[in-house]
Amino acid sequence: MLRLPHFIVAPEVVELFGGEGAARSLLAETYSAYPCAVCGKTGQLDTDTPATVLVTIYDQGMGPLVVRLAHPDCSKSGVVLVLHAPTPTGQLSLPAMAWLRQGEPPSVVVVAPRVSARNIANGGDLTDVILSGLLNTGFTLLAEPNTTLDAAPGRVHVTFGTGQRITITTSDGTTLYDGSLPVPDGWTELAQYTGLLGVVVVRGLDLLDPDRDHHADLHAAIARGAAVGIAVQVDPRPRPEPTQPALPPSNQTWRRS
Repeated sequence: MLRLPHFIVAPEVVELFGGEGAARSLLAETYSAYPCAVCGKTGQLDTDTPATVLVTIYDQGMGPLVVRLAHPDCSKSGVVLVLHAPTPTGQLSLPAMAWLRQGEPPSVVVVAPRVSARNIANGGDLTDVILSGLLNTGFTLLAEPNTTLDAAPGRVHVTFGTGQRITITTSDGTTLYDGSLPVPDGWTELAQYTGLLGVVVVRGLDLLDPDRDHHADLHAAIARGAAVGIAVQVDPRPRPEPTQPALPPSNQTWRRS
């Protein structure tokens, strides 16, 4: 059992997060007040009353996960597998970056979950359930940075807005990214020319650390088999609301000859 100043974390949760260092980094972002996952009452994080960390994984351990806190008297720390899928909320937001590469499609959005969800398989091996779940829905494992990504209509939807805003949602309504995403020169033009955009989900990539070389980390993640991707058909041009008729009125009369 890992005991931090404000948290009690079970060994299986530490392993799920990817080790003690990753667990400390993730939990350091938690606010001081939290709703207890069991009783619903508000708790305060302090050294006298640390919270227990609960992780819920949906779809029998093959779906998305949610990290919650609880009062120590209400629940012990651990991982809970839920048989059904969660109700779509569209509130899941993950760090992302734009990537311009040599492969097809060349314009890619890289999404980096903060938690790597893994489950113990029959042979005792830890399997990443997020990446394996995406592979089962049409995503492709990137063997190298230039791996071609195939399109699977209906799996992921991308919309573009003004001010470099990009919204990425899954077919169940979950929002993977919604915000301004600075892009390198030529990124938008290539997406418009090809009509395709790549969406890559990577395990173990810390996009929130400005001191890291994110492209080097991305290539390292691909080399260890921790990245999956898909191609999405898009129109990257913003579509402003019309203020004028599409065609001006005309007094010209057309006659058959």
